[in-house]
Amino acid sequence: MALHVRDKDVPRRQRVQKGETGEGSMVVRKAHGNECSLMIAVRAPGYHTKPHVHESEQINYILEGEIWFFVEDKGFSSKQGDFQRIPANKIHWAWNRADKNAVVAEAHAPALIGGRSSEGAVGLFDDGEAPQVRGPGINKFVPYDADSVEKKYAL
Repeated sequence: MALHVRDKDVPRRQRVQKGETGEGSMVVRKAHGNECSLMIAVRAPGYHTKPHVHESEQINYILEGEIWFFVEDKGFSSKQGDFQRIPANKIHWAWNRADKNAVVAEAHAPALIGGRSSEGAVGLFDDGEAPQVRGPGINKFVPYDADSVEKKYAL
């Protein structure tokens, strides 16, 4: 563990969504401390997650491409350079409808590293520092009429 980690030491984890969690694939890199996590996600064209909720507030920054984010009954067409916020405990999902990858930096507080989210996550802790992660948060997929919301935006 260290307060700094080199790019080559952060695993790139391919995540394929199918069925109850959504459709499509993304490559994820993630680091965390006690209070927050940062994930860089490369979402392939067609990536479409199902509605879910977590206790973490989430702030997204679009590094490349474009992607739709939905927060309950609102949709946001997010493009390179845009910021987008998902309040804690709000139902949300994402859909890359473009023909190119969407690269998104996601900050989560508290850290979203519970369950599958912890796979490959690198803890940034000083030598001798005992991690005291608050949370850790986890995605919970929930029933929600996403189709009706998406139709409002002619998707």
